[in-house]
Amino acid sequence: MAFRDLLAGATEVNDEISVNHDMLTHSSKMNHKAIIFNNVSETNGLRSAVNVLARDRICAIFDISPGELIDILAWAMANPTEPDIVDIEESPVFENTQEIVDLTKIPIPWHYPEDRGRYQSASVIIAEYGGIRNMSFHRQFLRDRNHCVSRFVPRHLRTMTDKARANGEEINIAVVNGPDATVLLAAAMSFTHDLDELTVAAALHQKLHGKPLEFGSLCLTAFKFLRTQNTPWKPELHYKMMMKARMLIFPGTVDDIRQEPVIEYDAVHHREMLFSTL
Repeated sequence: MAFRDLLAGATEVNDEISVNHDMLTHSSKMNHKAIIFNNVSETNGLRSAVNVLARDRICAIFDISPGELIDILAWAMANPTEPDIVDIEESPVFENTQEIVDLTKIPIPWHYPEDRGRYQSASVIIAEYGGIRNMSFHRQFLRDRNHCVSRFVPRHLRTMTDKARANGEEINIAVVNGPDATVLLAAAMSFTHDLDELTVAAALHQKLHGKPLEFGSLCLTAFKFLRTQNTPWKPELHYKMMMKARMLIFPGTVDDIRQEPVIEYDAVHHREMLFSTL
C-alpha cells in the first residue's frame, strides 16, 4: 500500500486545466472532494491530485475509526523504530529523472489570487543537522525553475536551520511528495522534543501495514529517501540567498513580508508523475 492507494474513488477530471487557479476552482465546485487532474496544460502530461490527504480517506484505507487512528498515533509516538535501509537501485522512484531541473513543469498550483504565485503545500521536507533529523510540512513558493522559498515557523526545522546559519553552513535536505500515508501522518504530528518523525512513521508503517518502512540512502549525502514515495527532490537550503516574500497563511489571511530561506533544487526523481497538493 502506498500514497496512490489514497486515490481510490477519486473523481478524475480530463478537461484541460491550468496550474493558475483552476485546481481550486474545480475543487470548490466539487465540494472539495478528492480529484485527479489528468490534463494540466503547463506540465506536458504530468498529473495532479488534490484533497486526498483527508482523515476519512486514511481511516477507510486502513479500515479503522478516527478514534482508533488517534490511539495508533499515540502508540507510534511511544514506540518509535528505525526504518529499514535499502539499496536505492531497488526504488521505483528512480524510474524518471529530470535531465535539467525544472519545477515549473511540475503541476504545482497557484490557488489563491492573494498568493505571490505557485506553491507546493503537500510536500514534506526531511532535514538532518547536528545528529538530529526532522520531517515536516512547509509551504514552498515556486520562485523559478530550480528554487523555492519557504517560511519556517519557530519549531524544530527553524531551530535547526538557525543553528546552521549561525555556523555559516547549509543543510542538505530531501523534499518528498506523495509518500505513504503513514509518513504523511507522522510529518503532520507535533512533538515537544526532538522525536524523529521518520521513526514514528516507521512504527506506524509496521503497525498498519505489518511490515517495515523502507528507506534508502540518496547519493552520498547525509539525507535519505523513502523507497515507495512518489517524488523525491534533492535540494539544499541556502541562507546566503534570502528572499523577501509574502506568504498566505490561511485563505484570506496574508502574512507580513519577511526574508525567508531559499531552497535550491539540484535533482528531481519521480515515478509516473502524480503530484499531490492541498
